[in-house]
Order: sequence, then structure tokens, then C-alpha cells
Amino acid sequence: MGKTLKYVQEEETGRLVFRGVYPRDVIPFLPAPKSVLKIPLGAHRFMTAEAFRTYERAKRQFDEDVKMARAAKTRHEKEQEGRRDAFTPDLIKHLADLFAHLELSRVEEAMRTRGGDWADRALAGWEWHLDEFQRWKVEADLEEMENHWGRTADALLHAEGVLVDPEDNEGRERLLWALNDAALRMSAKAQRQLVGHPVDIPARPDRPAFAKGPARTVSALLDAYRAEKWEGWSQSSRAAIEPVFRVLREALGDRPVATVSRDDARDVLGTVRKLPANLGKLGELKGLSVSSAIEKAQDLGLPAIGPGTINRGYMVHISAIFNFAVREQWVPSNPFVGLGVPDPVAKEDKRNPFTTEQLGELFSKSPWDIPASHDMDKPGAYWLPLIALFMGARRAEIAGLRLLDVEEIDGTPAIRIRPYQGRSVKNDGSRRDLPIHPALIRLGLLEFIAHRREVAKPEDPLFPDGKPNVNGKWGAKLGEWFSQHLKERNITGKVTFHSFRHNWEDRLRAGGLHGTSLGKALGGRKVGGSEGAYGQGFTIGDLQAGMEKVSYPGLDLSHLKS
Repeated sequence: MGKTLKYVQEEETGRLVFRGVYPRDVIPFLPAPKSVLKIPLGAHRFMTAEAFRTYERAKRQFDEDVKMARAAKTRHEKEQEGRRDAFTPDLIKHLADLFAHLELSRVEEAMRTRGGDWADRALAGWEWHLDEFQRWKVEADLEEMENHWGRTADALLHAEGVLVDPEDNEGRERLLWALNDAALRMSAKAQRQLVGHPVDIPARPDRPAFAKGPARTVSALLDAYRAEKWEGWSQSSRAAIEPVFRVLREALGDRPVATVSRDDARDVLGTVRKLPANLGKLGELKGLSVSSAIEKAQDLGLPAIGPGTINRGYMVHISAIFNFAVREQWVPSNPFVGLGVPDPVAKEDKRNPFTTEQLGELFSKSPWDIPASHDMDKPGAYWLPLIALFMGARRAEIAGLRLLDVEEIDGTPAIRIRPYQGRSVKNDGSRRDLPIHPALIRLGLLEFIAHRREVAKPEDPLFPDGKPNVNGKWGAKLGEWFSQHLKERNITGKVTFHSFRHNWEDRLRAGGLHGTSLGKALGGRKVGGSEGAYGQGFTIGDLQAGMEKVSYPGLDLSHLKS
């Protein structure tokens, strides 16, 4: 499948668009305030060469918009707070190095897109100005230098969010001299570029750590983090982060972020360990502060959250918030890094696979007591467990399939698991093509798909009863139904819908593929360093051969054959 391109989104109709969501906090500082940059790529489902070129242009525009808006925001904040940056030697060197990087990059791009006539004119102009640069180095004419370099200096200051004292004439002069010297140093490279020779362009210099303004508070950090991430989160992710924000606000108070120590971070972990399960759902705890809810839950004997929720539901998010603070230079380091609790239950023991006897019991009773029919009320309830069993796909991956995601690839019937507008996937490795298992073909899956194509549009869901719930989770209602179904069938133990994936992994292991690159590609796990047409470097034939190794000796489904 290849790697997912950032910001490329497939709409329900299959049309590919570049969709960059601007961070909420920078929107007011864009030249024309808007929340999204959306550009059609001129392709449907698959990227073309022209679509890639459009994508690169759109991405450069989006990145430049965000960078310039952040710089404008920074300058606005400094203006409001009465802060000014000093013309330090580090700042002046940084701006001069940035000028050299940007100018050589500009010339390279122009040579690629505008050609020889432009290069001839530019070379003549450069050689003419070079005499002036040399003269100013020996005998500075500040008025002439301001006329030539002033706009460049202002643009660099704005781009970096620097706000200097307009009365600092000495610092301004030192910046103009530095830009003039930088032009002389790079003159040989620029001239070589303009006559068609490749040159090494220096990397964009790292921005120096400028003097920090007033201390930023925990509340301000959480607001900034929310503004940065909110538009890109699914509804379920938004719901999951709210308790984290609540705990941090109450545990740390509205104190400066820079005062949060490692000991404070351990205290927060201690609070998280005491949180009652389902804190936001229990009526007995409604309206209470975190500390009061913990105390009342202990009095009522309510269970606390487990290690998995502590580590993945809270601490991972808290650490990400403080990593954001480090990136934004609010704090020098993350006091929460590495904090968590040991999990006594091994990952592989959290859910068990179904036994062969349990599978036999499950798939011999309704709705699997007869072959599938085209007019069944809940086709997802029938097919999702079977697809998960034989193809190892996750519940949401199957429930989110559209009709247009099922097609033949080189003559092989396959499903294509991919993100599109309104449906995400777990990670980049999850985006893959999977040949439909022969057992499912024998059970009539292709006939069901053909019938759906007769009554529905290509962008419609393959399984109408698998639509997302209010939190955007595909197949959630089917998951609830399945859990209840297991109870009614008295199929007990640590088994859930996800247990099918464990069964499938066990059959991969029996076929010698578990942990291999092919096995990971089939299972939607990241395969390091591989990128190709299908399944992260594997042909559809490779994937089909691997899929056919999955079988269930002792499980008789002959009564379900169409």
C-alpha cells in the first residue's frame, strides 16, 4: 500500500483531497482566517504523478501558512505583554544563516520551474549587485544598505516571530551588515546555481532559544494543546482526553508550567492510580471534584482503574501534553517522561482466543445456524465475526468498509482498508490490502457483496448495521451485541470480539508467519523499512498465499456454505 501521505484524505466518494486543518490558535493570524486548507488533488482513490505534484505544492503552502501565522501570533503576544527581543549575536547569526538557506533554496526552485531566460536575467542582476556588496563591506553606506536589505531584514524578523526595539539602531545596523556578509559568502554557490550546476544548500538553521517571557500556566498549556490538536482528533479521542485535562487542572492547579517538578509528576501519577473506574459515568460521583470523587469511591468500595487505563488512558496523554510544552519552549524538559505503573497481566494474556469448542458452539447457533441470506436485517452481525476469524482484521476496520473498498486486484478479490473522511485507521500499518479468504468466498461473501452493489451506491457502507456510534467508533453497537450474545450462549472466559484476532494470530503462528514481515503486513502491523504497491512491499499474490495458511482444523462450517 505504501505509506499514508500526511493531510491526504479520501472522501466518501473516493475523491482524494489535500485537507490540512489549521491549529485553532493560529487561525486569527492567517492572512485570510479559515480553519482548513482544502485542495482537490485531481485523483480518485489512487495518487497520480500530477496529484503528487499538487500535493507537494499544497503541503508547502500549508506549512508556510502555519509557520508565518505562528510567528505573527508570537509577535502579537510580545506586543501585548510589552516584551522585546534583543539583537544578540546568536539572533543575528541565525537570521543571516536563515537568509542564506532561503535564498539558495529559492534559486534552486526557480531554476527548476522557470528555466534559462530567468536564470540569465538573475545572473546579470546578481553580478551587478555583487560589486555593491563588496563596496559596502569595505565602506558601509547604511542608507543604501537599508534600501537594499531592509525588506529582507523585516521579512526574516517577522518569519521568526522576533519583535525588536525599533529604536535599537545599532542592532539593526549589525543585522544589515550580517546579511550583506552572508550574500558575499554564498555568492559563489548562487552563481554556480544560475549557470546550471548543482550545489549543496545548507540546512535550515535551528532557531536559538530566545529569552522567555512571563511564565505560562498549566491552564494556558492545556488550552494551547487543545487548540493545536482538537481539529485532528476523532470524537472518541476528544472524549478520552477530557478526563486527563480535568485531572491535571485539579492536581496541579493554575501554576506556572515551569515549576512542575518530577516529584509533582509522581504525585499526579499517585492521584491517577486512585481514580475510580468510569469516573465520568457514575451518578454517585457526578459533580464532585477529582479528590472528592476518589474519597467517595473508596468509601463506596468502588474499583479503581487498572494499569492499562493508567498507562495508556492517562499517563501517555499527560506525557504528550508536556512534550508539547517542551516543543513550544515553555519548559526545558518533560517531568512525566517514563512514568507509569507495572502491568501484572502480560499483553498476550489480556484476552484469550476462542477454543475450537467455543467456536463450534458459537457458529452452530443463530444467526450462524443457516447460510447467509441477502435480505438479513443485520448482515454485519453475521459477517464481521467470520471476517475477523479468517482475515484477522479489527472490528472497526471491517465495519468501516465501503462497497468501493472491495475490488479485484490483479484478479484477486480483496478488501482495501484505508482512512477516509469520517473514518480513521489505527496507524499507518493498518492501511493495507487483504485478499478475501477462500473460506469466506465458499460461505457466500462475494454473493452478498454483489447483492449490496445492486441496491446501494459505491460510497455506501458494506455493512449498514456497522455504522459509527456518537463517538465515531465503527461497529461499536455490533461489539456490544456480540458481547451480549456470548453471555447468552454461555461462552465465558477472557473472550471478546477481539479474541478472533488472537485466534487468527495463532493460526498465523501455526503456518510459520507470526512475527514475519508478511504476517505483520497481513495483520496491519508496521513493517519497518518497506514500502510497495500492496501490503507494505508484498504483491497481492504474496498476501493471498499467506492468507491461505490460516485454517481451523476441527471447525466445521459446512452448514453455512451458500
